Amino acid sequence: MARATGLALAAIFFAATAQADANAVSRARIDLASVALAAPDARQCWARYANGSGQTRGGVIEEVAFRVPCPEVMGQAFMETLQRALMARGFLEGPVTGMADTQTRAAVQAFQRANGFNSPILTLETAQRLGLVAIEVTRN
Repeated sequence: MARATGLALAAIFFAATAQADANAVSRARIDLASVALAAPDARQCWARYANGSGQTRGGVIEEVAFRVPCPEVMGQAFMETLQRALMARGFLEGPVTGMADTQTRAAVQAFQRANGFNSPILTLETAQRLGLVAIEVTRN
C-alpha cells in the first residue's frame, strides 16, 4: 500500500524590470507549486517466537509475531552497536565481537525480559528503545 506524501516545492521566478532612469525599480513575482509524490511503504520484517520448549497447550503451540529490524540492517556494525548498548545497560559482559553469538542473544533476551517480552530475537521496539533504529513518526 503506497501512502501519498505531500511535498511542497517552492518555485520562485523573479522577473526584474528596470527603468532607464536613476530611480530604477525592481519587481519580483513568486509562484508556489505543489507536487504530490507517492512514496513506497518502508519494508517491514516480522518474526515469530514460541515461548517455552514448543510444548502444546490444549494441542496448540502458542506463537507471538512481532516486527524485527530487517536482515539488511543487521550487519556487523549494527551488532557491535547493539552489543555496546547492552553493555552500557549492564546486560552484556565480554568483548564486542559484532557477531550474533550466544552471549548476545542471551543479553537481548535478558533486556527484553526486563522490559516485558521474553524472547532472544531482537524486536524492532527494542532496537528503537536502544537507539539503534529510527522511530517511525507519522505526520498528519
